[in-house]
Amino acid sequence: MKKFVFDACSLIYLTKLQIKEKLPLLGNIIISQTVRNELIADLNKYSEAKTLKKNLDKKIIEESKLKLKDIYISQNLGRGEQEAIEICIKSDGILITDDHQALNYALNLGLKPKTSEIILLDFLREDIINYYEFKALFKELAIIKLLKPDTVSFFQEEAKNIINKKKKTKGGI
Repeated sequence: MKKFVFDACSLIYLTKLQIKEKLPLLGNIIISQTVRNELIADLNKYSEAKTLKKNLDKKIIEESKLKLKDIYISQNLGRGEQEAIEICIKSDGILITDDHQALNYALNLGLKPKTSEIILLDFLREDIINYYEFKALFKELAIIKLLKPDTVSFFQEEAKNIINKKKKTKGGI
């Protein structure tokens, strides 16, 4: 089973979209202790924090048991992103982050990170959501993340490509 190692912002985005509950259909959801602390820091302030705490208590979201040595330190990254990267390297996990600096750092280390947008495409590709659900969720994510129009267009085209490929496969072409 795939291991998806999340930083806090990506998990919060997917929780805001009310789609996080479907993440286990893609693989295991893993976080570091720092990310755990970030997720539940404001339980009384954010409903997402309460939801994430329940998921942690039910072990839907797993806290990594790996001993971290802070070997992937970058002054441009937060501790949660650094720990997520180290967990990915040690456990062959897939980094999920929406932090541009963490994405670039992970790519330079040879990882193949994903963003919230790519997770939505994965849901579509795996038939966890349909195209109309994708469009609605992506529209909401674009607002939350303040995505640029060219980014929105790119992901909408990718979603259409996935649907067209499925139609060809089902049609026997």
